[in-house]
Amino acid sequence: MGDRARTAGKVWTAEELLRTDQRKFGDAWRYELVAMGALSPTLRRPPAHAKIVAALTGALTARMSGDDGCFPESGSGAAPENQQHANARIPDVMIRCRGLPRVLFEVLSPSELKRWRERDRKRLDEQDIAGVEEIIEIYESEPAIHIYRRGSGHWAFEPVGGLEAMLELRSVELTIPLAEIYRYIDFDGEEAGL
Repeated sequence: MGDRARTAGKVWTAEELLRTDQRKFGDAWRYELVAMGALSPTLRRPPAHAKIVAALTGALTARMSGDDGCFPESGSGAAPENQQHANARIPDVMIRCRGLPRVLFEVLSPSELKRWRERDRKRLDEQDIAGVEEIIEIYESEPAIHIYRRGSGHWAFEPVGGLEAMLELRSVELTIPLAEIYRYIDFDGEEAGL
């Protein structure tokens, strides 16, 4: 459909949709604008981003029963408290507890790492989302994770690196080996499992 979307019989341009107060759409206001090139037929391997998201989602699902009101999800948004809902962020993966986002996961490509101001702005928006206690940035190009944790009045930073390291999610009392998150990635050049 290109840069147009259909909602209740109306065709919207991307500019119209972004200028519209999201409350107009009611409870089902979720939307996402995505611009991606088509995969070449010669590309035989899925992107690292997709592999990391799949492995992470599987690791979380295996460890979470949902009995405590917490569960992993992907594709849903969360809006910063001090901004209009048009500024909702859609993390790659999220842990939601009793209706509120608790942990947000972002998989960062090498090109995203070069746009540090944009990345910092996004993280600041995510820190303003009600309920968020931890923001996890996962690097695609190396086994490295940056953890941002809400403290008393500030956000603490903790780097974690190496396939032997562990990701500790304190707010939901979970630990995941980085080797499990990167299970489909071979940093020596060949993709794991192929």
